[in-house]
Amino acid sequence: MSELELGDGGQQGNSGRPGRVWRACLECRKKKSKCDGNDVCKPCRNRNRACIYPESNDNASTSRQFLATLDERFQKVETLCQHMEKMMAKFDEVIGSLESLKHQVPNASVHVSQSMHKETANEPDLGDTMSSNGAQVALIKDGQVDEGEEFENGNEETDDETSINIQDHVMTRDSYGKLRYVGGTGTMVLIEALKTLSPEAGMGNTPPTPVDLRHRETNTSILELPFFDRGRTWPPLPFLPKAEQLIRPPRYVSDLLVNLYFDHLHFSMPVIYKPHFMQRYNVLINDRSGKTLDPGFLSVFFAVCACASGLLPREPGNPGMFTGLQYYESALLLYYKSTGEGSIEQVQCLALLSMCTAGWNTLTQSWKFAGQAVRAAQDLGLHRSPERGTGETLKEELCRRVWWSVYGLDRLLSICLGRPMGVEDSDCNCEIPLDLDDDELELYCKEQPDLRIKPATPSQLAGFIAFSNLCQISGKVIRAVNPLRWQKGRRRSTTSRLSGKEKLFESLDAELFEWLNTVPDSIRFSANSVNYDSPHLTMCVILYIVHAACVINLHRPLIPDLNRVSFSSKHPSFLQCVSAARSCIGVAELIQARVPPSHHLAFCTHYLALSGVLILRLSSLTHEDATRDVEACIHYLTELENVWVGARRNRLIIEELLKQSKISTSIWDMGEIGTDEMGEYILGEEGMGIDLRGFDFG
Repeated sequence: MSELELGDGGQQGNSGRPGRVWRACLECRKKKSKCDGNDVCKPCRNRNRACIYPESNDNASTSRQFLATLDERFQKVETLCQHMEKMMAKFDEVIGSLESLKHQVPNASVHVSQSMHKETANEPDLGDTMSSNGAQVALIKDGQVDEGEEFENGNEETDDETSINIQDHVMTRDSYGKLRYVGGTGTMVLIEALKTLSPEAGMGNTPPTPVDLRHRETNTSILELPFFDRGRTWPPLPFLPKAEQLIRPPRYVSDLLVNLYFDHLHFSMPVIYKPHFMQRYNVLINDRSGKTLDPGFLSVFFAVCACASGLLPREPGNPGMFTGLQYYESALLLYYKSTGEGSIEQVQCLALLSMCTAGWNTLTQSWKFAGQAVRAAQDLGLHRSPERGTGETLKEELCRRVWWSVYGLDRLLSICLGRPMGVEDSDCNCEIPLDLDDDELELYCKEQPDLRIKPATPSQLAGFIAFSNLCQISGKVIRAVNPLRWQKGRRRSTTSRLSGKEKLFESLDAELFEWLNTVPDSIRFSANSVNYDSPHLTMCVILYIVHAACVINLHRPLIPDLNRVSFSSKHPSFLQCVSAARSCIGVAELIQARVPPSHHLAFCTHYLALSGVLILRLSSLTHEDATRDVEACIHYLTELENVWVGARRNRLIIEELLKQSKISTSIWDMGEIGTDEMGEYILGEEGMGIDLRGFDFG
């Protein structure tokens, strides 16, 4: 009889012979058969009968029961103690191995897969870079903190006793052998279960992730996450052309477009690393046979050509709608050809197509592409800190550049269209890129960490870094002014809601002020003193307008009541909005000359028009003459019609508003005439088309 088969009615002594049975069930008594005294005796178990024991008030019987079970309980406790001694010995071995690992590896990180380092060590492509970097994602163990993690309240130092170190994601291989990001509480429960099923579990070795699980002697040949089926890939899509079937531009055309892109568009959204791109571009150009074509890079190349086509000279009066459409189509076909895969080229292609379609004034399609680019980047784990102390500084830096490019792209388009943003800041902890030019970055990364020296002067990436920081603040502003945020808190008292709202808006206003003070002098912009030779002028103009847009978005909802003129015109937010709107109009002459057709041009033009509307409406309340500012806005929008077709509709809206404003002003000037004369004016030809709603003639 095994230890688990012993019941409460019998026991085995040290001699192995069964002890005395001190009770019998009702069925055995009725049948007069031998009962073994277990909770469910053997005769009842064999016959599927209910095994019920009668109650006994006999003190002698109770004493016999206690003595019979005492020896059994003692044996169980002794066995448990022996088992705990073995576990403590193994635990001491694990602690010793972790201590030695801590001294050997500086950041005490455990790599998921070492094989990926060898596969991608000599590849300059960023797509392979992500695979190598993704393989280095550390498993956060007890007592360790991922050095890339940031807390919501900043880079605070926390005590070991209060810090919570939880592994919340892993990088696992997909059907194509590439690494994908998976995380979440539910998924991590499954991953922990897979770790316990691995051969190394409980042996003192580092617990493997699902990608490291090997064949076991079980019914399942491979233990891994159920999201991907290894080796099962998407079938070829027969109706899409192959990469070698797509027509590429001649060498002189492609050279022109590539140079235009890197001269005018690259540093406003550095989603591509120029040295790696040019290396692969030269291979593409020299191989006209198409035998070594990389479809992923070819899609990025066509997307670059599509973006740069919008920079080509245009005939007067021709806005150049859908320039570079053939390159856009080729890039899109190659992207669809890669259905089911996950690569950095997909992120780059989608981001560039979003930039291209924004330059065509198809902002809704551009917003969709930006959202897809964000999802493709999150699929590769770019939104999480790539810094793992692995020595792959260049690869980590390129990951940051790609992520913050798609972050800013999605943020601007979402604000421009008033649509939900695709990135939740609390889900991301990717660091801001280094302030280094492309040709300086690789040399900087090759140096030892203690020997690295940053250049004294800001690089061309300085404007993009300031833009990325400003985009984070702009997202907070949009969430703060969202009416749904305050509707959900209606259960609280009105006083507490207003107090919380004022504190939040004050903190955001302080953040905007702090950002403005920390902007480097090289990209600090003043409309009164413009350095036209500065290489940072384009980003200076963009930053100037984005900052003004943040001020308008933050303060416009704070103006209490536009109908109470005496109160609204003296409100601080009223003055802030007017000042920011005039700032946009003041810098508008540089938009056409410096801002290339892209999402940046769409955003700048949108807020230029919005500034004209805002000044016109607010000035009508104070009876100030805003004609000069509004006519300047109309003039700049007219000039922008040649490069961005959306400027025409904005101009027409402001012209109609200005016309109505002049008519309304003329009506207010008639305050001295009689009511009959005013009625004749309104009913006559001069007053035709006047909307009297909103006017108070009392």
